[in-house]
Amino acid sequence: MERFALWTLLALFALLWGCNADSRQLLEQAEARWREGDYEDAVRLNLLLHDRDPSGRYGAQALMNLGNIYYLNLRQLGKAIEMYQKLAAERPGTPDEFKAREKLAEIHANEIGDLTQAVCEYEKILAWKGLDNSAEIRMQMANAYFKLGDYDRALRELRRVEEQGTGGHTADQARLKIGNIYQIRKRYQDALEPFQKVTVSPCVECRRRALLNLMETYEALYDFDRAIETVRRLDPTRENERRIQAEVARLSSKREQIGSGQVLIWEPHSSH
Repeated sequence: MERFALWTLLALFALLWGCNADSRQLLEQAEARWREGDYEDAVRLNLLLHDRDPSGRYGAQALMNLGNIYYLNLRQLGKAIEMYQKLAAERPGTPDEFKAREKLAEIHANEIGDLTQAVCEYEKILAWKGLDNSAEIRMQMANAYFKLGDYDRALRELRRVEEQGTGGHTADQARLKIGNIYQIRKRYQDALEPFQKVTVSPCVECRRRALLNLMETYEALYDFDRAIETVRRLDPTRENERRIQAEVARLSSKREQIGSGQVLIWEPHSSH
């Protein structure tokens, strides 16, 4: 009886190994067609793979591949959404679901312009306990709220990014956005701190944006000396040197006009 059970287990293992080998080979063929630009055959092979292994890892990869082909190569967004939604429904609570939801949020936010639906996807992603890039997801959700004009919710998510102790580029982007919200709300004193933090960033572009925004904030506070001092801190490049000369001349002229009693209204410049 024990020998029979052992042979049964070995036979089952051999069968499963054979199925996995076939599925792996089919996946390799599908991805080879994809790389070659034969998208129609890549779609056909991935659909076949999903049919063979609907609940396994190869089936999940097939759906992700299908979504990516429809989204990135064929630009059939409706079909891409269908594939990602199918993957999220078939693999609930797994990394596959949340990879699919990230793609759905990306399409809704950047392609379709349905920011409300993008926010719904971000919220579902953030509900997952195993998430390892929550700061990036919160940053994307904050950007969606910002574009919707919901500055309270945008600020809430940006503060959460800061509270997580996130560093690097994500932290810089969060602080720049926080400062922008305070500028929009004319809370210029509150805008100073987040911009000041980014002025020492190793990111050249982040530092440039922070200095220009900080200059504008001092200008809005009619502190022209600090505005001029700030813009002079731009990195010494040819483009920046021209910008420094132009801004110093403009700010100096404005300071003289204010000093002569002329009433001027500060308006933010175009995006940096």
